[in-house]
Amino acid sequence: MTRNASRVLDEYLVAAAQTGSRPALNGLARRWTPRLLRHARHLLDADAAARDAVQETWLAIVRGLARLDDPAKFPAWAFAIATRKCADQVRANVGLRRARETLAHDPALAESAGENVAPSESAALRRALARLPAEQRVVVAMFYADELTIEEIAAALTLPAGTVKSRLFNARKALKQMLGKEAR
Repeated sequence: MTRNASRVLDEYLVAAAQTGSRPALNGLARRWTPRLLRHARHLLDADAAARDAVQETWLAIVRGLARLDDPAKFPAWAFAIATRKCADQVRANVGLRRARETLAHDPALAESAGENVAPSESAALRRALARLPAEQRVVVAMFYADELTIEEIAAALTLPAGTVKSRLFNARKALKQMLGKEAR
């Protein structure tokens, strides 16, 4: 794992928060809430549910932070908690989830429903990503947007690393095929 300045800062904030530093915990929350929210949005396809899941995630992080034995493992640990909280949301709202999946499978409907998309993303890429199966979309987002390693994604999603690699490979292959067809 490469330890760039951002990772070192996260490790420092985790270690300081574990000793009871509120400013460090606040700094950690400022740095990680957008990442966890993006992850939850990929899993839940609903902004309000994603915000609720991230709020529950932070409650669990605060309660369990003292038990995290290695600050370098915080990214995978935090994403694993967020993934479980999103699963809780899904179980709690099965009927709403079916409606969201219908929107996710129809990019035209999703865009008309006001789905939040970063302005720098192209419309073709958004449409192609929306057509990927949810498990592939999540892995692509964690790898490219959140810059997690295969091992960190595997730990966060409680999957074997080989499964993560194969989902990422299949997602890339599908995206290339979909984007190639749209370019013609």
